[in-house]
Amino acid sequence: MDFENVSKNALGLSKSHTVSLRDVAQLSVGYPFRNTCVPGESGTLACFLRDVDDSGELKLQNLKRVENVNPNDSHFAAGGDLIFRSRGTPFMAAVVPEITEKLLVVAPMIRIRLNRELVSPEYLAWYINGAYGAAYFKEFATGSGIPLVSKGVLEQMPIKLPSLNAQQAIADLVKLGRKEHEIMAEIVKQKNLILETEISKYLESL
Repeated sequence: MDFENVSKNALGLSKSHTVSLRDVAQLSVGYPFRNTCVPGESGTLACFLRDVDDSGELKLQNLKRVENVNPNDSHFAAGGDLIFRSRGTPFMAAVVPEITEKLLVVAPMIRIRLNRELVSPEYLAWYINGAYGAAYFKEFATGSGIPLVSKGVLEQMPIKLPSLNAQQAIADLVKLGRKEHEIMAEIVKQKNLILETEISKYLESL
């Protein structure tokens, strides 16, 4: 299906609707290294499995450059794309921020390029990384040692799509919730430091 030509009316998205991921996005497996990866300061910026953490964040500061590669356009991600960590649990999708150059996605990572008229990157990342995705991957992931979600399985994942406004509202709420969690964690950390300081002062006074 050419998702660029799919209309909202065709999918019936005036209200919440369930579609397969392949109906609203194009998926492609990352670049396969046939030989040893060669790092290089002047090479292509690349994203490996390790560069998406367990919270679904792309660690831009950890990205390395590689040389002697011959990728095609489907191996590159740009701002607004998702990169899916397809091997090893937890399976996670990260939104690629707006960056100044294209990012080489390395197999077995999967690039997800969305139809932005139908689905918000932040909403889709939340959906994939949350309870809906966990339940789906638990049922369909393969491999008894290191589990794997194939491109075909990911393409067939059912996605509940409310309106774009509702998707953005959900994404904003999730962002606020994470920020609140970070603030509370910092408050607890500071309280513990103060408590430890006061206890140390007391012990030293004995």
